[in-house]
Order: sequence, then structure tokens, then C-alpha cells
Amino acid sequence: MTKKLLLTTATLIGIALLAGWWFLLRDDAPPPPDLESAIQIASATQATSSTTTTTTLSSFTVPFEGESFDSVIELCGLASNSLQCEEECFADETTLEECVAEAEEIVAAQNSQLPTLPGPTVTTSTSTTTTTLALDSTEVADITGTWLVDTTIGSFGIDESTSSFVGFRIQEELARGIGEVTAVGRTPKVDGTLNFVEGSLVKAEITADLTELRTDRSMRDSKVQSALNTSTHPSAVFTLDKEISINNEKVTESSVSGSLTVNGLTNQVEVELQAQLVGEIMTVVGNFEIALSDYQVEAPSASIVVSVEDTAIVEFQLFFVEATSENLSAAVATTASVDPLTIENVEQLNEYIAEAASFNQSDSDWLLPGNLDPSAGGAPGFTRYVFRQTSAGVVPTLVEGPIGPQYRCQEEILPCSYLELKELLESNSPIPEQMGLSSKELAELVAELDLLNGFLEDHKDVNKACEKGYLSDRIQTPNMGSHFIKADAFGNGFDPSEPEIILYARADGTLPSEALGQCRDGVWNGQPMILVGSAFILPPTQKDNSHPKGFTGNLDNWHVHLNLCRGNSSGTDTFVPEEECEKSGGNFHETIGWMMHAWVSPEHDNELGVFSMWNPNIAPFGNTSSVEERFLVQGENFPEGAKQSLVTNFAFENEIEVEAGQSVYFNNSDSVPHTISAGTPDAPELEEFDSGVLNPGDNFQIDTSKPGSYPLFCALHPDMTALLIVN
Repeated sequence: MTKKLLLTTATLIGIALLAGWWFLLRDDAPPPPDLESAIQIASATQATSSTTTTTTLSSFTVPFEGESFDSVIELCGLASNSLQCEEECFADETTLEECVAEAEEIVAAQNSQLPTLPGPTVTTSTSTTTTTLALDSTEVADITGTWLVDTTIGSFGIDESTSSFVGFRIQEELARGIGEVTAVGRTPKVDGTLNFVEGSLVKAEITADLTELRTDRSMRDSKVQSALNTSTHPSAVFTLDKEISINNEKVTESSVSGSLTVNGLTNQVEVELQAQLVGEIMTVVGNFEIALSDYQVEAPSASIVVSVEDTAIVEFQLFFVEATSENLSAAVATTASVDPLTIENVEQLNEYIAEAASFNQSDSDWLLPGNLDPSAGGAPGFTRYVFRQTSAGVVPTLVEGPIGPQYRCQEEILPCSYLELKELLESNSPIPEQMGLSSKELAELVAELDLLNGFLEDHKDVNKACEKGYLSDRIQTPNMGSHFIKADAFGNGFDPSEPEIILYARADGTLPSEALGQCRDGVWNGQPMILVGSAFILPPTQKDNSHPKGFTGNLDNWHVHLNLCRGNSSGTDTFVPEEECEKSGGNFHETIGWMMHAWVSPEHDNELGVFSMWNPNIAPFGNTSSVEERFLVQGENFPEGAKQSLVTNFAFENEIEVEAGQSVYFNNSDSVPHTISAGTPDAPELEEFDSGVLNPGDNFQIDTSKPGSYPLFCALHPDMTALLIVN
């Protein structure tokens, strides 16, 4: 009996590929999938398969060759069962005319038995709209068993696809006279099963790989995947919510309820679909709407984009084949059997964990662990450790304070500057969780900063500092200023109302190339200076991992300078061995002790945070990102033209973007070991690339050649993930 269909398998993945809309700007968007085209694809697929088989069957009698033979094959290809057509034609007829006539009769007879899909009958009521698909009621058998998505059918392309796929389309309004356009994206990587029992669809689950989502621009693909957060949630899953009864005469359930999970969020969806069985292939097309906000997918801002609709249309074209013992076992093996490579990955990750467990911080936290063999890397003010290349080898030059519960409050989106903290307190607004402050702590912190501000207001005139015994180091450090130090205050302990160091900078906004003036007899003898900030310093006597006493809360971050050559007479700091330092007339410091900056001058309010090491409002002026780039540390082994990526604060950069052929050079500048491992915590792919355990100071290089998007993670801290984008 001819199998007919009805298919309600809405299982169609709401693969919410709803996110690359703003990257696919086009006014010639491909048409949405439709049932008629899908039926033609299914028919052509089976015709091609049958033709290929026919030409190899030795039992056929072929009385004519060449174009005559090809014309019969082409004609039989229109039949629902082309193999039967060819067998009967060649077996019964001996002349071309008679064979063609036989083929025409077979084609007409077979195609008349196919279920036809007339235009839908739409019945409207106050509560619902139902589309009824009428099927031929004669000789229709129940659909039973398991059906699988067949990804071998057709070929995939953004503009024209004859394969299974799911995708999205969304409307947006563009400026510059472009107007409204449609954005489209699609992915062909779909897996799933439908389970039928006695004419009912009892289970459906479809999974789509969002990392394979493609638009018409490869650079846009990575942005779409980033918006969908595929590094953390690489798949979208649709599951059927309830059993659906299938009537052999017609299909009444055109709206199918299911659950769609995207970006780790699950919502209910109503899928509108059309389906028909064509020979051995079940074709299903349809669409449904989703709200981007339901899945926390947001479009980034761009000057050309006027507006983007929150509603996206998810559309799909799927081809299913009934499971056989061969393809079903293959499917089961994919999901249920144990992959030897997976075992190897797990064993390797466990070895890394065991190796990292042997890493210990030193007893005195400003000293480094003794088991390090570092390479140059890091960025002072942004990373826990900084190692520099010298003529005597790689040496540590900076270590940030005890690990403890400190927060690095340097993100511009957080209210971390002095004026922002005051405004946060006065407004009674919620305190961002990342800052780790209670309302009481915030009030106490602002009060302490106000005390410091009062002190600095009294010392705006550099001559007042000279009068009070502060002495200039004669060096104006970029994005920091010159340190005026009161040495006899070092032993007084921490006092927010009396810093040991006041920071001044040239009033003309320039960065001097030589030594500054000095305080002589309580008077400044150099160029005019303005007050910009302050700093605190404590002797390096800390012998445990407790944090030195400081400001209320956990935003203050102490640091220690190591192996520093202060060129007070030349106006520059350098990092050279002690012998070289002394020969150049500098003063070598194995360590200076605990230090912390505090920026409470309203004229130089610091977007990097009140306790940041650097201030972009001090020469050389710039923005927060340019400051970090300026202080990246590289050694002699740094690959030419490579992209440097810091591992610090238990985090990677969210996205690391390079051009094909450009290396990525990772520096572990954090307080503990990490790994740079390919894949995700749920699906590691260590065979692609894997650093092994990187101790603080270790580096790892990845060479890129093939464009694409490559997720990576830390095997020791699985919440550390990133996406490497190769353009």
C-alpha cells in the first residue's frame, strides 16, 4: 500500500537561529521553504537514486541506447517509484515508442495514487485558526516506527538549499536610505527522531547545532554565534509536548505545541507545518514565531541600524526516512556508544586536575611560588602576575595582593569611580553584585574616600606637599603621574585621611622625557604641576595570605613591585638586573612593598575604578581599552604579528578575533594554573588543540589557518569559556 502522510511533526526545531539578523543585511532574501519545492526535492532524490541503480542492473534488457535510453530513464524519474517503471518498461517492450508509452502510463498511474495537497481550508473561530490538510483516504496505512532526519539528501546553501535545514528571518530598518530589509540565516546540521505508534506521533526530539549557523558573510557568522552564546550553549533543542493522533483521512493538527530550548532558556512554541510522504521520504516544512527577548538574545548597537523587530520567524525544511536496522544502529551508536576519543579526553582532563592540585601559593603571598618557569607576559594593573624579559632572563616584576575575596572593579559599565560610588550611595540604587559591597560597606567606603579627598584638596598646590615633607621621585609614569613620597609616614599603618604618596602631573598635559624638578627647602623648583591622585604604601612584612588593612569592602587591590630599577636622575623606570641598574646610576629595588592607588580628584575621576593602577585621564590620554593595550608585556619569544590574549581574573576574553594565519598567544597571568582546551566542558575536543596545565607565567600559542569559530575552555575551571574567531 502506498504510504501517505499527514505528518504533524512539528518537531521542527525551533532552532532559534534568531540571532544573526543584524548581520545579514539584504534586500534579496531567499524565499521561505514551501511544501511544493520540498516534494520536488524528495522526488528528484529518489529518481536519481533509482536511475543510478537501474543502469547497473544486469537483468534489464536494454534494446536501445544513448539519448533514447536516457529519455526513458528521465521519464520514469517522474514516477513515484521510478525503479518499477524502468523494470516494467524494459521487460515488456522492445521498441522505443512502445517503451515510452508504457513509461507514460506507469508514471500517470503511480502519480495518481500519491496523496495530493490542495490549498488549505482555513476555518476561523474566536479562539483558534485550524488548517486542514486533506489526503486521499484510499489504501492509507498507519505510519509507524522511528523516522530519522536524513542529512544526506540534497546540498546546503544559504540562497538555495535542497537539504534539511532550519533557520530564521527577521525584519529590520536601516538608515542611509536603505529602509526595511530581511535578514536570513540557516544551519544544515540537524539531528532528530520521530516516533510513531499505531498512527500517533508519541515522541519527537530535534537538535540543531547552532555553531554551524551560516549567513552570507563568514564574519557575521561568528557574531551570530556570539549573540546566541554558542560557546556555552552550542545546541538548540525542540521536544514535542504531547502525543498527537494522526487520522488516515486528513490531518487536523497543523499547530503543534512543543518546547524550544535556546541559549539555555526554554519556552513554549506553536509550530505551523505542512507535511507529505513522497515515496520513502517524509517531507516537512513550516515555521513559527519567537520573541528574541524570551531567549535573552540582543542585537548590538550599530549606527546604520534604526530598529530591529523583537519577533523572529524560525523556518524549517526537513526530510525524514524510516529507520532501518542499519541507519537506526548508526544513530544509536552516535548517541549511546562510548567514543574512545571521549574517554581519552576525560582521562586527560582528570590528569590535568591532579597535576594542578600540586600547585601552591607561597607562604608570603607577594612572593611567587617556587615551582614556576615563566615566560614574559601579563599587563600591570590588569593581571595577577607580570613577568618581563631582561638580559638575565625572565623575572617577575609585579604581583597583585592576596587572592582573598577582592574584586577587580575596572569595567566601565560598573560604578567604580569615586564620583560614581558617591552617586550610587546618594541614589539608593541597587549595588551591582559584581562589586561585592553591602549598603553599609558602601557608605563606609564613600566616607573614607571623602576623607582622602579632603586631604588632597588641602594639598592641591604642589608647594604644600613640599612644605609637609613630601619628596618627588622625579619620574612621571604614563597614565599615573609622579610620586611625591613622605618616607616618615611608612610606619604609621593605613590611614585613609593621610596617604604616604601624593600623585602630581605636568600641568601642561605633556609627558616629560627627562627628570622632573625637586622639592628644595619646602618649595617646588620644577615645571607647574597639578594634583591628580594618591597612593598608599606598606612595608613588605606580610608573612601570610591575609589581605593588608585597607579601605572598607573588597575593591581595594594592593600590589608589589619586584626587580625595579628607578632612574630618578633620568626620569624613567626600567627593568634590568641589579648590576646593570647600578651601572646606569639607577636605584635597584628587589621589592618596594605593598602599594595601592586611590583616585579621588574629581577633575581626574577614573573610569577604570577608584583603585585602578592606571588613569586614562592623565598623559598620555586615552580610553580604557587603549590603556590596557599600552601596558601589555611581551618577551623575545613573542610571535611576530600575533594576537596577545591574557588569562587573568579566572577569565578569558569572551571573544578572541584574528585573521587566518595570525597566531594567538595566550599568557596565563592569573594566580593559579589554567588550560587552553578546544571544545566545551560538555564536549571537549582536545585533539584540535590543548595547552596542558599552564602555571602562572606559562604561555601557549595557537596557529590559525582555517577560518571558522572555535570554542575553548579551561579544563580546571569549566566556567571559563571563550570563542576563538578566525576570519
